[in-house]
Amino acid sequence: MLKIIRRVLRLSGNLSKRIWGSFICGFLESMFGLLPIAAVFLVLIELQNGQPITGQTWGIVIGLIAGGLILRMIFKYLVYRLQSTAGFEFVARERIALGDRLRNVPMGFFHDNSVGDITATVTTDLNFLENYSMHILDKVTTGVLSMIVMAGCILAFDWRIGLIFVAGILLSFPIYSHMQKKGKALSAKRQKIQSEAVAATLEYVQGISVVKSFNMCDKNLSDIEDAYESNAAASYGVERVFTPLNMTYSMVFRISACMIMLCAGILAVGGDLSFANLAVILIASFTIFNPIEVMGQMTTMIRTMDAALDRVERIKQAKKIDENGRDIPLDSFDIGFEHVSFAYENGNPILKDVSFSIPQGSMTAIVGPSGGGKTTITRLIARFWDVQEGSITIGGHDVKEFTCDSLLKNMSMVFQNVYLFHDTIENNIKFGCPDATHEQVVEAAKKACCHDFISALPQGYDTVIGEGGSTLSGGEKQRISIARAMLKDAPIILLDEATASVDPENEVHLQQAISALVKNKTLIVIAHRLSTIRDADQILVVDNGKIVEKGVHAELIQQKGIYQKFWNIRQKARNWKLAQ
Repeated sequence: MLKIIRRVLRLSGNLSKRIWGSFICGFLESMFGLLPIAAVFLVLIELQNGQPITGQTWGIVIGLIAGGLILRMIFKYLVYRLQSTAGFEFVARERIALGDRLRNVPMGFFHDNSVGDITATVTTDLNFLENYSMHILDKVTTGVLSMIVMAGCILAFDWRIGLIFVAGILLSFPIYSHMQKKGKALSAKRQKIQSEAVAATLEYVQGISVVKSFNMCDKNLSDIEDAYESNAAASYGVERVFTPLNMTYSMVFRISACMIMLCAGILAVGGDLSFANLAVILIASFTIFNPIEVMGQMTTMIRTMDAALDRVERIKQAKKIDENGRDIPLDSFDIGFEHVSFAYENGNPILKDVSFSIPQGSMTAIVGPSGGGKTTITRLIARFWDVQEGSITIGGHDVKEFTCDSLLKNMSMVFQNVYLFHDTIENNIKFGCPDATHEQVVEAAKKACCHDFISALPQGYDTVIGEGGSTLSGGEKQRISIARAMLKDAPIILLDEATASVDPENEVHLQQAISALVKNKTLIVIAHRLSTIRDADQILVVDNGKIVEKGVHAELIQQKGIYQKFWNIRQKARNWKLAQ
């Protein structure tokens, strides 16, 4: 419990003072709640002494009650004010920190961790921390401080009653400890199942078009229903375990309160306790255990918060791919692979002892069978992963020497599967250069041959497109992606052949856009249509993770290898037609 408090204070940084302030205000608010009991005690003392209750006494009583209410309101307001601002700022920082960390982790991190798990962490877990973390910590710290102060006060008031109070607290400790242990395991399990439910939801929504096209709605719906039922079962399981434990925990305090009242009655009958003291003890016995009892009721929330913090810190502690990188200005953009070998984690080798060089300002095409390692080469140039053996250099510097930002600012990427954001077309294009003006965006769109279709839309460049560009055709998305790359105007272009799966009309537009994009750039293109790379300065043929052929078009045609075979197949395909 105290470990969680220390953990949050450590993560909160300079917000810790505000959090401590909320704890102190919460404790004072709890203490001022006892002033009405003090007022009752004062009246009873006067009555016990046989003295009339004067106006002065009534003034003190009203002052204690009213003062207690006003002070409680003030400190409760301060608690909420400090808690809410600290909680929102704390979680806002964590969201930014997670986003920054995810931006700089190796792509292998997303291979080892499901999208559902990551999504649940940055949404469900952080939402829980935002809404409940400070409230939970306030109740826990208030309970602990109130327990200590009340124990001291009751012992000073009457040591015999105080001993019963302390005994009740001590008897509750084993139950509380057991609840914490149970809660840790159950909360972690429940959050894992919640992540699986989020993953199932994402998969269902993202694949809904495929599900419908194969008429598998019922089956896929049953899968997602199973995930939701597992989530509900996990939550029911937590409640089944904690309901009897909470009842037992509360019962300890109920019995302790009864013992206090019984002892006070016996002492009063024996003349060892005054009427006023008896009345105050009887009244107080109903409330003195409340702050401690609330701690037990918070157990599941405490452990859920602990599990959420575990998951957040797991992402924050993921190793950055550019941990030791630095900003390096480049004068040259030559690219070199030296004996590069690479395998995805726990997988078979994808590249095996690959070596080649790409001069600045040249065009290099990469061709070969599917699964041979073509796309992997471009991803390694951008350092989405680190190689296990060999080195990749740009301008004579190993890519591992760069920070991600300083490396990627030199590259524009246009891949076959384009992702556009749920935003305006202008903002999607400006993703390549956030500070660009509207005029610069329009100029890039014209060069990318997408200005005409954008202008024809009802809101033009302010048209909001669906998530992933779902409201645009494949060719339109490709051209917007090229406009984005043009606006960035990076010296290195990584192009996964954008014309591989578009119609002839769009292909013409895309070829024009690509021609404008790659002028005076270092271009690496993954080619599916060999007609687009006949004039390449260098063609690399990749098969089974190795470069098996290298040269220009005319040379490779003469070698009678894979490239010639691909070329002949393409030539035959041009004359292919449906049988009559």
